[in-house]
Amino acid sequence: MEKHFAATAYIVSKIGRELKVLLHRHKKLNIWIGVGGHVEKGEDPEQTVVREIKEETDLEITIVNHLLPFCIQEEKIPKYKKEAAHCHIDFIYFALAKNPENIRMEEEHGWFSLKDLGKMDLPQEAKYAAQNAIKAFL
Repeated sequence: MEKHFAATAYIVSKIGRELKVLLHRHKKLNIWIGVGGHVEKGEDPEQTVVREIKEETDLEITIVNHLLPFCIQEEKIPKYKKEAAHCHIDFIYFALAKNPENIRMEEEHGWFSLKDLGKMDLPQEAKYAAQNAIKAFL
């Protein structure tokens, strides 16, 4: 199966009086996950995260543990329209939103607390990353 490099950020901000993580409902996969995308030619995964976050959310971010992802995971991506099934080698980062009030996203999204995450039906990897992103700022 073909493999693509990708990078994703679980972005945290203080919303109200509580730390929350940004998730969006992925339009192709119909699951709640962090924000990211494919690594483009000439980019490293960290550059990809910064670019994708700006393009998809208009947020400015600071990445935690600069140049060191939280984890790297392989994800099976199913066939979608004319796009063949493939795998992502996904570099997962944690980030802090500098301007959460300026968020603009086309896809369904929300800021979720640890309590919210415990009640959500999320892929195991997404729940684990989202919970640990919030805990990284406690």
